[in-house]
Amino acid sequence: MRAFRAATLTDLHESLCRTLVESSAGGLDVVSSVDVQIHDTISEARSMQWEFDLKSMWLTKSRWSMMQRQYIDPVELNLWIDRITSKIGLKDRGIAHMRTKTVAARGGAATGHTNKETRRWGSCMLGLSYKAVPQPTLVMYSRTSYLGYLAALDLSVAWMCGRYLAQELGCNVSDFKFVWMNEALQYHNFKSLAFLLNHRDEEERHKYRKLMLSRKLGPNGAAYIAKRPGLRLSRRWMERMLTLDTEGKTYGDMTYNTYRRIRRRYHTEVLGYERAQEAEGWSYYKQDTAKGKKGEEKEFFKAYLPLPSVSIHDLDFSAIGMPLGNRYGSEFVGGGDDDDDEESE
Repeated sequence: MRAFRAATLTDLHESLCRTLVESSAGGLDVVSSVDVQIHDTISEARSMQWEFDLKSMWLTKSRWSMMQRQYIDPVELNLWIDRITSKIGLKDRGIAHMRTKTVAARGGAATGHTNKETRRWGSCMLGLSYKAVPQPTLVMYSRTSYLGYLAALDLSVAWMCGRYLAQELGCNVSDFKFVWMNEALQYHNFKSLAFLLNHRDEEERHKYRKLMLSRKLGPNGAAYIAKRPGLRLSRRWMERMLTLDTEGKTYGDMTYNTYRRIRRRYHTEVLGYERAQEAEGWSYYKQDTAKGKKGEEKEFFKAYLPLPSVSIHDLDFSAIGMPLGNRYGSEFVGGGDDDDDEESE
C-alpha cells in the first residue's frame, strides 16, 4: 500500500502525476507498452481546493458533460445530499455513501461490434462517501484512473459533488479534506502526453518538451529518460509521431484512431493550428492491398481547432439537470425521514 499527502487537491494531482512519470522501474507495479501503474494507493489532500482547466489535458466541455452523465445519478446525488444535511451536517456522526452509476462496456463481439471491447472491467469511479468526524471529509473510491488525462475529470466529479454539498451545508468545498482510495493509478504513455507537453508550470513544460521533442537527446537527457519508464515510453510514442511528421503522413494515413486523435491535439495545441492544417488528409478504401494502391476516398480528417480555456469553476452538473444555482437535498426530495438508523444509535 502506498500513501500520498498534499496540501490541496491541485497539489495532490500534480504529485501523483509526477510520481508515475518520474518513478524508476522499481517504484512501479506495472510497466507495459502503453502505460505504467502503481497499485493500492491512499491519497490525502488537506483541502479540496482545486484548480483545473480542461484545455490543459486536451479535454473538451462535452467530455465533462459525458463524464457526469456516465457516473452521477441526479436522484442519488440529491438523496446523498439530503442524508448528509439532515443527519450529519458538519459535526455529527455517520458516514453517507453514494454509489456511482455502472458504466456499460463499449464495443466488442458481445455488443455486435468488430472493434475491441473497452470498459470491460467495470466502472472506474465506484463511489463517494462523506463524514464530518473528526473533520469534514470526502472520500472517493476508484477501481482505476488515468493520471495526466481523465484522472483530472475524476477528481473534478468528486470536487463538484463536494461543491454542491458545501453549498447546502453553508461552507466552502475547500474546507473539506479529501481522501482517494484507488486500486490502480495509471499513466498512459501517449494519451497522457498533454500533462508533459502542456504542463501548467513553465519550467516543467520546457523540461518535458525538451525530453519529448528533441530529435537527439544529449547524454544527460538520455540517462534521465532511461531510468524512468513512464518518460521513456512516452518518448517512444512521441518519436513515432515525429517520424510521421518527417515522412509527411497525413491524419488520413493513420489507422489507429486513438493515436490519431492525440497527434491532432499535439499539432494544434503545441505547434499551432496552421501547422496542424498541413497534416490534413483523406483516408482511402484500399483497392489492391498487395500493391498498396489506394481506392476511393473514405473520410477527410481536418485539423482540430484550438481548444478554449475552460475552468472547472465555470462548470456544474447542468448536463444531468442540476444547475449549481438551485437548492438540493431536502429541498428537492421533500425532507429526510425521521427514522433512526444504526449509525446514529
